[in-house]
Amino acid sequence: MGRHASGKNNYALSGRAVAALVAVLVLVAGLVVYLATRGDRAAQDSASPATNCVAGDLDLPVAASDDAIGQSLVDAYSDANPVVRDFCVRPSLVDSIADAAVYIAPNTPVAHQQLAQRNRTASTAEPAPVLSVRVGVAGASVPASAADIELESVAFPVDEEPAASALVASTIAGNDQDAVNALTNQRVAAIADAGNSPLVATSEDNVPDGYSFVPVDASVLYTAIPLNQGEKVSEDQSRAGQDFARVLSERFQDGGVDQPAISDLVWAAATPTGGETITDHTETGATVADGGPVNTLFLLDTSEAMAPYLDSAAAGIASAAEAVADTGHQVALWNYSSPLNPGVTKGYRRNVAFTPDAGEVVQTVNRFLTGGKPQTREAVTAAVQQVAETGTPARVVVVTTGTADGGDDGTFAGAVSEAAGAGVTVSVVHVGEGQQDQALRGASSSAADAARPDQVAISIEAAAGISR
Repeated sequence: MGRHASGKNNYALSGRAVAALVAVLVLVAGLVVYLATRGDRAAQDSASPATNCVAGDLDLPVAASDDAIGQSLVDAYSDANPVVRDFCVRPSLVDSIADAAVYIAPNTPVAHQQLAQRNRTASTAEPAPVLSVRVGVAGASVPASAADIELESVAFPVDEEPAASALVASTIAGNDQDAVNALTNQRVAAIADAGNSPLVATSEDNVPDGYSFVPVDASVLYTAIPLNQGEKVSEDQSRAGQDFARVLSERFQDGGVDQPAISDLVWAAATPTGGETITDHTETGATVADGGPVNTLFLLDTSEAMAPYLDSAAAGIASAAEAVADTGHQVALWNYSSPLNPGVTKGYRRNVAFTPDAGEVVQTVNRFLTGGKPQTREAVTAAVQQVAETGTPARVVVVTTGTADGGDDGTFAGAVSEAAGAGVTVSVVHVGEGQQDQALRGASSSAADAARPDQVAISIEAAAGISR
């Protein structure tokens, strides 16, 4: 059968096809408009991040061991227009670690002891580096090189430049004792107080006008230590502190000079009160430990050297234990000397485990006899490790006549510092006039001397945070 012409063009689109094509064109046009306006909105959001801050503003308190360094990092983070959990983060520098959500400081045992003293803990085991600053000496007339710097010609500003002072002293001195002595005897508050000293320790970015700078082979490596939430810091602020550390660490570029490893003694001596705590052996008063009473383990030296002071020490521990328990905290008691019986390998004895009943401590502490040598470092290391395992902030009060088991200072201080990261602080009371353990003093958060029996009890109470 033949085909007949209809009079219509067989290649024309049907009405349904035309409608579909129109719909596609509308969708494409809408997509183009959306992408264009989305780009505009993204640009607007980038330029004005407050449009994304549906939760409002969030204050981020930042503490720093060096105010100038801290402020520069706060400004750098603020310039990034940070937004965390829909909050616009507003960082600012605060004076107290107790109020902070992040702490800027060199990552040293001293920094973690300062945190522990205020019952603050880091939310990371490896703080991120955020700034590296070269250090050296400055003066109107300076030596040709670091090798020509004489230690006795340098003033060390421990309020203004504590980290630079520590590194410069350690690098020039060559040994810890000389560095500690210099930081104690040649300390000043600020660079402007250097007086007649021809040179002053400083960082490269804090050289006074008209002074020249000679670097030593060292840099201060500042880290941002984010802190867990606390009484004055919310969970959101703690999260913002972690973001602060992340953002600044991603921007960090190593300056090429490392922060050398130096001892805890030198770090402590460079703090505003550290040198006095470590080297002044004439202290007869008793300073109350920071933080007040907390769960407390009393660690009593019962070596032969303690014999003239044992009754006073027992009375002090009994009184302090009762006062601590009265505040609702628990107390514990260990004693130590050296192994006194065949087959015994450890010098310390766990007498009373943590208990709210101070009576157990009072009864036990009055039964001790003396003998042997003070294996202090073994006992302190075991005590802080066991207390750290409880997971509760606590203090170890060490009542000691000295140390008969020296060993490596750095290893010992490292063990105490690790416990400090878990909220354990050490307060030491040195009894008598024997040689003091400088590493123990340097690793402690407070220290007192009790050369006479009548000074022992009040010193123990103060070391336990008791104020009479």
